[in-house]
Amino acid sequence: MNTIIPLAISSLFLSLSGNDGVIDLQGATYIIPNGDVSVFNGREIKNGKIVVSEGDYPLQVNEEGGACLIVGDNMEVVIDGNLCLDPNNYKSYDMILVVGSNVKINGKGSIIGDKFTHYGNNGEWGMGIRLNGAENVTVSDITVADCWGDCIYIGGNCKDIKISYCLLHGSRRQGISITKADGVTISNCTIENISGTNPQYAIDIEPNKQCTVDNVLIENVTVNECEGGFRAIIGKEEYGNARIGKVEILNCNVMAKSRHTIQFAGCEQAIVKDCVIETRKGEKPILSRKVGKLSKKRNRIIYK
Repeated sequence: MNTIIPLAISSLFLSLSGNDGVIDLQGATYIIPNGDVSVFNGREIKNGKIVVSEGDYPLQVNEEGGACLIVGDNMEVVIDGNLCLDPNNYKSYDMILVVGSNVKINGKGSIIGDKFTHYGNNGEWGMGIRLNGAENVTVSDITVADCWGDCIYIGGNCKDIKISYCLLHGSRRQGISITKADGVTISNCTIENISGTNPQYAIDIEPNKQCTVDNVLIENVTVNECEGGFRAIIGKEEYGNARIGKVEILNCNVMAKSRHTIQFAGCEQAIVKDCVIETRKGEKPILSRKVGKLSKKRNRIIYK
């Protein structure tokens, strides 16, 4: 990617768009000085790099279930500015939707949802970043905040996902949801103030019907002031159809305001090691049910 083109108008992008609405950047790096990602108009972009410069910029969702920016194969998205979602009344939408392989999302900026300005009352699926069937994806260093649903949602049979050094806070439903994936590492992140509509967990591993989540590592993650901490569960309706394989929680600091601090149900293997677990008096710090093999080592329990 050795071509660098500052971009201020949409006509250049339109010339790169095929009949299928996919924009092939052909290896170029596009610097967007005014942060106006609306030039992509919800189309998929692939094979290049875009850079959102410093500053505050609006994002708009144009339809129910729509996405502001769709990221395809071989992309790097650098967010150095703050992308702020305009208020809407949709039940479901994605600020950034990742559908490709070999994707990097990073930067020193923020993705900020409309939790406090949303003017609808229904739905809980307004996502900051949603990964749907994506492979070999890294999300690092950015802030995702105040989403109507989850900060980050991982599903659709994702593989080899790494989330690191991110600040996730203030969203309404979850910090991170994982519903169908193999190989997810969440490390060195801080997740704070998740509250508004259930389940309200910092990280919720919960496969949908006939789906599998396996090989999840949560390491050096700090949870503050979320209603729930970490959980990996198969819901009652999904028993027999869904599967959770191996989940490791290492060197984490986790607390919960009103729900379980750490909960497992229906996992084949769960490991909790070298963690500081803050829980309420009378509450089990690690609640487990129908777990094939549970290992708990060198954890420090603090009762509040």
